[in-house]
Amino acid sequence: MNRFAFISLLLVAPLMASPLTWETLVKSADEDLRYQASQKRANIASSRNTKLWEKLELRYKLDGFSFASHDFELRLTPKPFGEGSADRAHYEAQMAYANAQLAEDRGILLYDRYERGIHYLMRQRIQRLNQELYQVNSDRIEVLHMKAGSASFNPQDLMSALEKEASIRAALISDSNSLQNSERKLRVWIPDFDGVELDSTWLPSMEEIESQLSGGIEVTEDYPQLAMAKGKMDSEKARAKQDVASRHDYISHIGIGYSMKVESLMKKYKDLDYKDVVSGVYSDYYDEYMEKGGCSEYDTNPLGEQVCVSYNEKYLLTKLVDDNDSRRTRDKFFATLAIKLPFFDSNKDNDLRNQVADLDAEGDYMAKLRDVNVKVNRLVEQINGYLAQWKVQKDFADKVKEGNIFEQFAKDAGSDPLLLLRARESAIESELNAAKLETTIYDLYLELLQYAGKLSKEGVQNHLVGGLK
Repeated sequence: MNRFAFISLLLVAPLMASPLTWETLVKSADEDLRYQASQKRANIASSRNTKLWEKLELRYKLDGFSFASHDFELRLTPKPFGEGSADRAHYEAQMAYANAQLAEDRGILLYDRYERGIHYLMRQRIQRLNQELYQVNSDRIEVLHMKAGSASFNPQDLMSALEKEASIRAALISDSNSLQNSERKLRVWIPDFDGVELDSTWLPSMEEIESQLSGGIEVTEDYPQLAMAKGKMDSEKARAKQDVASRHDYISHIGIGYSMKVESLMKKYKDLDYKDVVSGVYSDYYDEYMEKGGCSEYDTNPLGEQVCVSYNEKYLLTKLVDDNDSRRTRDKFFATLAIKLPFFDSNKDNDLRNQVADLDAEGDYMAKLRDVNVKVNRLVEQINGYLAQWKVQKDFADKVKEGNIFEQFAKDAGSDPLLLLRARESAIESELNAAKLETTIYDLYLELLQYAGKLSKEGVQNHLVGGLK
């Protein structure tokens, strides 16, 4: 059973850890938390709710604490004139800025990954060349030891070779440390991988890079940094338009309401005269009316009862009586309208302030455009300069490899192996200088790709070979 478990573990182990390739390295950018946060921010910016009005409110008014009269009003505050188009422009600017920020974030993430992968490959190559240099120098030291005591022996040559051996050994230690640090950095993005298998065919040749730069580079608004600057400029302008539109609220509100009265709770004070109390709904107040001043003269009838023989028609009896809501149903509804009178306001000052804000936003964008142009042109000039140096180093190394210089040295040196070792060393040093120049060129070319937004393309693909075109 233990043997079976051990065999199963061996079979599963390769599935648990696979070698690091360019594909997995590029794909890891999609799983980066920074990129996911940027995607969420872009999704939030792309969500927009249609605003049909500025404000909608339900108002209630209690008319008196008898709770007999209640007013309900639905009040609508319409959007100011021109605010809809200003809101739409601001939304589009914010969405463009968020998408540009997303592209910039992805470009930064892929730049770090490509830079570390290129550094790992080129450092491996430099390490191999340093190892070859170390072997050539070791051969030179061996030859010099063999020549010790002869007339052509120069102790200074041996001392120089020993000093160079120490220098190359330090370079090899530096190469080893750099490769280890690069691998640790790669494991930050991809924790589990079994070895590094980054294919050098993913790297464009120097000739391909030179062809990409032929004819110069045109800086466009598609560059993420410029797209962000333009989105910010458009957003500032749209915000200024929103500010202007917000002052076009000529209609403050439109409302429709309903006035409701509870008749069972309605009371009113009424001045009752003689006609009111003689008959009708107020006849109950007849005796009170007469007693309190409605009768000016009394007489006694044959039955001995007092009767009023003269009435005070000017007397009024004030009483709190029931009230009735005699309005028609349609008259219980009411409408309100408030119109703003734009007299003696400060709109001209606000318009001037918005114009200044627009000019400031355009100035910021032009400054960013100039900055990106300067940096891109400087990168192109630097790459072209390093390419020219690389050609010189590469041509010399190629000639040595072809054997032409070796043959000439052999004719001049005769049987002296030191000159042959020196020729071999010169070729390796030229290749080493060319490799260092290639590393610098790749770094600058990668930075140029990031400025151009070519590293922002989604999906697993070779952004380096895709280039600038």
